[in-house]
Amino acid sequence: MIIPALAQNEENNHAGRYESEGGQSLTADLTHLSGNRYSVELSTTVPISGERPGCGGGLKGELAIEAGAGTLSIPNEGFIASEAESVLNSKLCKVNFKFSDKYTLQIEEGSGCTFYHGASCSFDGTLVHEASGI
Repeated sequence: MIIPALAQNEENNHAGRYESEGGQSLTADLTHLSGNRYSVELSTTVPISGERPGCGGGLKGELAIEAGAGTLSIPNEGFIASEAESVLNSKLCKVNFKFSDKYTLQIEEGSGCTFYHGASCSFDGTLVHEASGI
């Protein structure tokens, strides 16, 4: 008996590993949870180079992806409640996700994430799905 493969729901087609190409090493692993919800793990690394210090870090959280975009918002563990809230001292670490096509993900760090990667790294970049070359 032949059973037809079910087409993956449009909202569920963003799962997988995405990696940057050149420069800092930036990865995003998206795991589909249900509906439009995903678990995401981000990591970034810049190697030590001559006089320039290296850095690295990562974070985990959940986001909803609607119309090819979403924002990951997690509590900033480096937030100092006794100081005024600002871009550097934000209650939340926010990272914006936008899919420009089936295999390309643009991520942009909003605010409050320096605690997770240090001053020389960021969660900014264009990432390509590992299956893009197949």
